[in-house]
Amino acid sequence: MEWDILRTLDGEQRREVVRMAVRRRYRSGDTLFHQGDPGDSMHLVDKGHVAIRVANGRGDLFTVDVLSPGASFGEQSLVHDARRSAAAVAIGNVETLMLQRPAFDELRRRYPAMAWVLVELLAGQVRRLSDQLVDAHTMPADQRVLKQLRRVAGIFRDGATARLPITQEELASLAGTTRPTANRALQPLVAEGVVGVSRGQIVVHDVERLPPN
Repeated sequence: MEWDILRTLDGEQRREVVRMAVRRRYRSGDTLFHQGDPGDSMHLVDKGHVAIRVANGRGDLFTVDVLSPGASFGEQSLVHDARRSAAAVAIGNVETLMLQRPAFDELRRRYPAMAWVLVELLAGQVRRLSDQLVDAHTMPADQRVLKQLRRVAGIFRDGATARLPITQEELASLAGTTRPTANRALQPLVAEGVVGVSRGQIVVHDVERLPPN
């Protein structure tokens, strides 16, 4: 498995990261950590998928990202003491490599190139936030829904189809809009037989027929 966050390291350095990490296994629905928990480690997704969810002050829960193997999360805990800004929940069975801050600090002392991992972290966060901001200001809500549908379908694609274990409400959260808007954006695809919606999941019957970006 190759992780995007480690691409600036050479082979020996990547192997040391894996060696010093602890493998963790989770069942579907398990919470890897809660929003507000002390942050002391990052996770590299090795198998399965992880939903990143945020609760607002009223207790409303929003899915803000879905991660697949090769992704990482919880990286901010390597930079400073902070509580988790979001919760991480397993979608299906999940395996991660958890790297705690003391192990990362040791690796950084041994390999100066590890500092570039932090640069990649910050740069990646800026890119994601910038993309979200541009989309919010320039793209209608229904188009944002379809963009997220295409992205998540790519994560769960199996041949021509994709079975997305998310609800319409979660898709709406990913797009930064409401469930009625997400439903309205999906209905033409449902009518054409491209998408099927059922309790707890969205099925894309033909990924190639999804509208392009």
